[in-house]
Amino acid sequence: MAFCAWQPRNASSSRDHELVDLHCHSTLSDGTLSVREMIETASRRKLSALAITDHDNIDAYDVGSKYARELGLDLVPGVEISSYEDSSDVHILGYFFDPTNLVLNQTLDRIKRRRVLRAKAMVRKLNKLGMEIRLERVLSYVQGGTVGRPHIARALLEEEFVSSFQEAFEKWLSPGKPAYVDSEGLTPTQAVALIRNAGGVAVMAHPHHTNRDDLIPKLVEAGLAGIELHCWKMTQSASRRYQDIARKHGLVCTGGSDSHGEKPGIPGIGSVRVSRAVLDKLLEARDRHFAEF
Repeated sequence: MAFCAWQPRNASSSRDHELVDLHCHSTLSDGTLSVREMIETASRRKLSALAITDHDNIDAYDVGSKYARELGLDLVPGVEISSYEDSSDVHILGYFFDPTNLVLNQTLDRIKRRRVLRAKAMVRKLNKLGMEIRLERVLSYVQGGTVGRPHIARALLEEEFVSSFQEAFEKWLSPGKPAYVDSEGLTPTQAVALIRNAGGVAVMAHPHHTNRDDLIPKLVEAGLAGIELHCWKMTQSASRRYQDIARKHGLVCTGGSDSHGEKPGIPGIGSVRVSRAVLDKLLEARDRHFAEF
């Protein structure tokens, strides 16, 4: 098991009044801003730390860590791993892992290849339905990262087969729709173990969207350290429910914008207020695990 030696620029002060964003996506997955543009945006908005959590891709940290240091921003190693249980799509966020961990990198490479095969199958279905788009065009949007359904939706939109991203998903790309293809990959428990074994801490992403609260006790047993509480469009009743769950299981309440770009109508970097104290609590959870190991 590897231990990531990541530490903040100023470990002697928690700076609780400062803000962070621990969930956002770059062009290395399905975001519209490059890693460099995201770091510049976070710095301009006076954030203290940023975690770029691309889908099944950890390259953002290597690409951006030097530039973030130059701008005085703490860039946290981050990832959002896709996992599946009983046809449910469960996303597990990881932080502070060792970016050079061999098993982590090999596993994400396998997932990346599966994503390409899935995209190919969905494009083939769309072609049979009379929507002629090419896989090469879909992959051209990826910029070396991981392909996903938003890239297919973009191709449909640019070819004018749909009038919006929402229509692409509602009519063709969502579960149960004509062009949807089931995913293959890790279970949530395996995703948690992958992050922990790479020296990181695991957090359940946007639980109000996942709607699989029944999985939480099993994930806690596997080593889940946190749950996203500060999320875009989380209702007050859902917030109270997940606060109670977090207290019951000793989980850190984390959060972030889940930003995929800076367009009107979608959350931008830093749009969900998350205290620096959350980052410190995650670090404490990581260090406590390794002290006990």
